Amino acid sequence: MPRPAADGRAGAVRPPNDPLFKHQWHLQALQIPAAWAVTRGAGATVAVLDTGVAYEDRGVYRRAPDLAGTRFTRGWDFVDGDPHPNDEPPTNRQSHGTHIAGIIAQTTGNGLGGAGVAPEATIMPVRVLQPDLSGSGRTIARGLRYAVDHGADIANLSIAGPAGSAVLEDAIDYAASKGVTVVASAGNDGRASVGFPAAYPKVLAVGAVTRDRTRAYYSNYGKALDLVAPGGDRRAYGSGVGSGDGVLQQTLNGGPSTFCFCFMASTSAAAAEVSGTAALLVASGRATGPDEVRSALRSGAHDLGERGWDPEYGAGLVQAAGAVGAGEPATGRPSNATGARSSSTAWLIWLALPMTAAGAAGLAWWRRRRAAAPDDATPGG
Repeated sequence: MPRPAADGRAGAVRPPNDPLFKHQWHLQALQIPAAWAVTRGAGATVAVLDTGVAYEDRGVYRRAPDLAGTRFTRGWDFVDGDPHPNDEPPTNRQSHGTHIAGIIAQTTGNGLGGAGVAPEATIMPVRVLQPDLSGSGRTIARGLRYAVDHGADIANLSIAGPAGSAVLEDAIDYAASKGVTVVASAGNDGRASVGFPAAYPKVLAVGAVTRDRTRAYYSNYGKALDLVAPGGDRRAYGSGVGSGDGVLQQTLNGGPSTFCFCFMASTSAAAAEVSGTAALLVASGRATGPDEVRSALRSGAHDLGERGWDPEYGAGLVQAAGAVGAGEPATGRPSNATGARSSSTAWLIWLALPMTAAGAAGLAWWRRRRAAAPDDATPGG
């Protein structure tokens, strides 16, 4: 008998008034609106180990407009060695860390931009990567230990490399011993082996699927894979914003105070979605430590591919409502076209806007403009 595919409608709460929510197909695929009937993440803290986050107004830096209502706790910059882990965007493309933080906990219901998976969760920004997404295992390990020691419940590592690091594996073991769930991206090489640190047994390894719930061609897979979540791809992005097959969120573009609402297609995005879902689980009280979170996510996942666990999809597509107990999956499979162009693709749907113009004027511009503008950004992990 065919297995029904979930579309996230069962028990869903009223959609938020964020104008781009209708284009965030990943939230429906994950059953996020239904899960919000139980929890929106309040009380859970997610550490974002990345290029930093646009979270404060300081000097040349500006807080992202669609993170204005997001909760933040103190973090640290392990690249520059100071208590201000602001996102450092490349000069020629969009930044990574702010996009990841937005996927997890973008301010929701504020009439601006889009929504986050766990909008009431707290973000702990921890900068461990350079703007070009490079970073050492030792620096990442220091950032992870900081997150563990300062109250994180979940640590998101949208980071992937071909080789392991003993010092990072030790930090992951430390996190697990303290009850912190570590989530990492499987990698964007299309290889039949999961990258590191996702390949470590105490890490939730997350691959990516497209709108039709097939493995994204760039998504690594293999025996270490736990789960998949929406990543999207670009072959079918078309000429209008509504057809963008990626994960839409606000981030920086080309400067520390210039923002865009952009698509990202990568396992980085998929991992962030799972971190947000883990925050919903922790906040709901259904799970606390990493073993419970893993068990709840895997048991509540929608099976894809071969029946049961398989190396391309792991335990299946994460289903937040099923995991937190908000309802059963609905039937029906979307028929969206899919495809891919690059292993980790991002593209703009707004022109880059300075912070001072990113409110009503930006939204008015977006309503007039329907064409997506390609961008050469390639966020990693």
